[in-house]
Amino acid sequence: MIIQNLLLFNESYTHENWVYKDVFVGFSRLYYILDGEGYYEENGKAIRFKKHHLYLTPVKKPFTLYENPENKLLHTYSHIITVPPVTSLMEIEVTEGTPLADGVSLWRKYIPSGDADLIAHTISFLLSCFPKALTQTNCLAQKTREILDRFEGKMPDMETISRQLGYTREHITRNFLSVYHTTPKKYYNQRRMDMALEKLLSGAKVKNVAEELGFSTPYAFSKAFKTHFGLSPEKYVSSLHI
Repeated sequence: MIIQNLLLFNESYTHENWVYKDVFVGFSRLYYILDGEGYYEENGKAIRFKKHHLYLTPVKKPFTLYENPENKLLHTYSHIITVPPVTSLMEIEVTEGTPLADGVSLWRKYIPSGDADLIAHTISFLLSCFPKALTQTNCLAQKTREILDRFEGKMPDMETISRQLGYTREHITRNFLSVYHTTPKKYYNQRRMDMALEKLLSGAKVKNVAEELGFSTPYAFSKAFKTHFGLSPEKYVSSLHI
């Protein structure tokens, strides 16, 4: 994927009443999330932006962007046109100490705003780190992700996934890591916590969420939630409504 045109570059909190309804444009938005609470919604399904992740939005495909006005989104962004064009939302975690993290820091902090060529070269490197379009080498990772996305409870056993896909668990894990830059287990835990938060924000009780997501007890769920988000479910949800 290469940049054909760089349209905009900035870093800021979002503007007042930050909502883009049914976006349908010919360029992609590259976001790096620093803080706050924002969402990408497509076909009625909302995905929460995660801190320290890069996101790339599709072109000529309707979607909606919005935030929690009480917890405004802080992000770096660029509007870009790529070849080939982006056809679906893409995301990647930015892990501290990696070349990708160095590239993000360069993009955010150290390039003069008028140096479009250096910005374009840096963003081209960031784009090269995103999972590539399906090929024989990475369709296994996509199939693994599809299996994981069908579950809401306890993560399916890797041996079961191995038998279903016809590869060893070690090969599946290595392949998934090379494409999505995380392991199947970490990906599933992140997704499970996102589902938990979505259910809690809709008014569900901790006990019910724990049961729906396959935790042995509400205590086990609360402990896992606090490990992931830093606060208990009750305190975290309350913090979003201050």
